[in-house]
Amino acid sequence: MKYILRDRNLSILFISTFLFFTNEALFLPTLPLHLSAAGYNNTRIGIVLGAFALGVLLIRPLSGFITDEKGRKISLILGVMFFLAAPLLYLISTNFLYLIVIRFFHGLGLSFYTTAFPAYITDASDEHRRGEILGHMATSTTLAFTLGPLVGMTIFSSYGFKPLIYLCTLTALVNLIVILQISELHKKTDKKLKIPYKEVILKRSVLVSSFILLIYAIIFGGIMTFLPLLLENIEGVNIGIFFMVESIVIIICRFIAAQMSDKYGRGPVFFYSFLIILCAVYLISEINTMHILIITAVLFGIGSSLCSPTISAFIADDSDPSARGVVFSFFYGAFDAGVIAAGALLGFIADLTSIREMFMLTAIGGFICLILFSLFIKEGFKKSLQWTLLSKRQ
Repeated sequence: MKYILRDRNLSILFISTFLFFTNEALFLPTLPLHLSAAGYNNTRIGIVLGAFALGVLLIRPLSGFITDEKGRKISLILGVMFFLAAPLLYLISTNFLYLIVIRFFHGLGLSFYTTAFPAYITDASDEHRRGEILGHMATSTTLAFTLGPLVGMTIFSSYGFKPLIYLCTLTALVNLIVILQISELHKKTDKKLKIPYKEVILKRSVLVSSFILLIYAIIFGGIMTFLPLLLENIEGVNIGIFFMVESIVIIICRFIAAQMSDKYGRGPVFFYSFLIILCAVYLISEINTMHILIITAVLFGIGSSLCSPTISAFIADDSDPSARGVVFSFFYGAFDAGVIAAGALLGFIADLTSIREMFMLTAIGGFICLILFSLFIKEGFKKSLQWTLLSKRQ
């Protein structure tokens, strides 16, 4: 964390990111309740909420282009401005088609911000500290998703939806003032030296890393969607405890172990952290007491704290500075696609079997995909396995 505190731009970005995702987190538990109160069934609520991720996914190519061509700062500002404009639009109408359009529009902000965020950190950080800095910077997001839903539910329950909207707007306004203070670090590349789009995204490291991020997103989306349904009929087990424990573990681990991928290598840290996530997913199928729930949350928190920053650092290491916006837009587009696909794909499996068996099959499928990642991330099986499994200190 000392590297962030010493760097004015990273400190500003940390505060801005916390405000940005707090804005989003205020909506997470409250918008479905607002839509339910307006008379929507579960299917329609799911469609409205899914329009957000669709907006994020479809605008990724544009956000990547702007991030590389116009600069990281402009994309960060655009992301914040979308989040400033969108909340008040929810108050105009509860018409189904109107809400789909507004939710899609709202998602554009996340696309611009999350494309520029890792690219800016990469520009600002020393490559030997990149994994540690990315991990510490990601703590801002974890803090936001820890506090945001709690604050959102408190305001929604006590005062209603309209005051919550005003808080979201105020948060975005403060964030706009904050992000305007950041300096642009990215230098535009000569067009003659620019790498073609196809060459950027068809690179082995980008394709294979995006594939495994897609799998992680499906797992993440499955837990967000189906874990509450699994636990609702288990007496004495509270879903809120799972997310609270997971968030606390992520924050602690990122402070203690964020530098691991810099010390021991991106491959081993990612492989073993993803393996821990798969163990947690398998254990979900066995949850019947609070003790197992807490163990599962701890494992998932440990794995998640290292998995995402490590693979992001690897992508940053292996990408040209002139194309990082495009790379991250494609990379995080895979995450968006995974979250969108998770509900339908895993829901179909759960209907054929059960939610418990679905989680078990997801863990097994995830392990197979992790093996494929280990075999194809580098040219040649031997080199790939060595990079993935062995510490760079050996």
